[in-house]
Amino acid sequence: MDSAFAIADSALNAQQTEIAITSENVANAQTPGYSTETANLKTLPGGETGGGVEVASIAQSQNLMLATNARQASGALSNLTALQHVMTGIQNVFPLGQTTSSSSSSTTTNTGLAGQLANFWSAWDAVAQDPSGSAPRTEVVNLAQGLSTTLQESSVQLAQLSANGVTELGDQVTQINSLLGEVGKLNSAVVQTEGAAGNPDAIEDQMQSVLGQLSQLAGVNVSYAADHTANVTVGGVSLVQEANVSNVSLVDNAGSYSLESNPGAVPLGISSGSAAGLLAGLNQYIPQFQGDLNDVADTLSATVNGQLAAGFTAAGAPGGPLFTGTGAANIGVAAAIVADPSLIAASSTAGAAGANDGSNAQVMAEFASSQTGADSRYQNLVQSVGSITENVNTQVSAQGAVANQAQSALQSATGVNLDQELTHLMSFQANYQASAKLLTVIDATMQSLLQAV
Repeated sequence: MDSAFAIADSALNAQQTEIAITSENVANAQTPGYSTETANLKTLPGGETGGGVEVASIAQSQNLMLATNARQASGALSNLTALQHVMTGIQNVFPLGQTTSSSSSSTTTNTGLAGQLANFWSAWDAVAQDPSGSAPRTEVVNLAQGLSTTLQESSVQLAQLSANGVTELGDQVTQINSLLGEVGKLNSAVVQTEGAAGNPDAIEDQMQSVLGQLSQLAGVNVSYAADHTANVTVGGVSLVQEANVSNVSLVDNAGSYSLESNPGAVPLGISSGSAAGLLAGLNQYIPQFQGDLNDVADTLSATVNGQLAAGFTAAGAPGGPLFTGTGAANIGVAAAIVADPSLIAASSTAGAAGANDGSNAQVMAEFASSQTGADSRYQNLVQSVGSITENVNTQVSAQGAVANQAQSALQSATGVNLDQELTHLMSFQANYQASAKLLTVIDATMQSLLQAV
């Protein structure tokens, strides 16, 4: 009878543990990084039927390969999403036009730089038709000032995008360092818990959550030591090993940005995570289109000033430059011509006869169709921005599907299946009730035997 009591009692204890584990699984179904736990039972020795059952261990559902795949897919998506944000900002700097609506129709008026250039060349045609008139010359000056302002503002907007990116990247570096420190602390907690014969499952769940956040920021690589601690590297550079943690620093080398380990100042070959996307924007795309914009400004200035140098003013004097400065940030309009538009060299004839000659202005107007002029260069810039942005958007969509599939595979293998857990719970409760019934039967049998004696 004693062995029967022991068997029934061990069954009750085992089922209580399984019920508790199942309840914990259900409670943490939505907890990031949580892995399903199960109880491993073993038979106790004793007699022909054994001595009952006990919980030998509590195991987590783990799949390191799927976890790695999910982190890599998430890091790649964060990289593309960050770059998408940068490219969208760049695209907003170069609007193709503005749509205006009326009661009868909707039309697109090109109020961007392309439209201003078209209007500028058209104004030269008006000067050619009326070289002695002041209004067409004043219009050329006004449009030149508008072009200069737009080029300057576009340059400022690109510079602001860069500054915002640097600030955002700095904030992410702070987050990365905080998470790296957390990994080091969790490594220490794992070692201490296992050293005290405790269960580190809850700590390892936290670890998976932290590593997932790190992957989204910096695309980290993770390996595990024999003591279950996580080793974290980026681009082959070790940042966490056991409790030893290296921080990450943002380095500005004359406008070229990089991340380095600290101490050691070892460059991190970061190619994944949102930090990688921001670095690509700061080091590649924003400078590329800032350079293209400068090229548009310098081409415009060189084209106009060069042609004016070949002409003569209304008074027959040699022509001077309309645009001043170099680059989009510094382009301006000559103060002398702003004050006196008659100084515009619209004529190809020297002397007083040039007052009614608009042939040089006509040559200027024809630059609108130049295949190498400012208009063509700006069109190429806008097309390049649009093409790259569209490509990144496509990649974000595709990688989003990959990341979702990877996360679903991991969740299916290690996450909590509520239907399955509820089925287990009903089974464990039924087993518990059966074990309790066995105790009742044993007790009733013993009472009957005692009464019979």
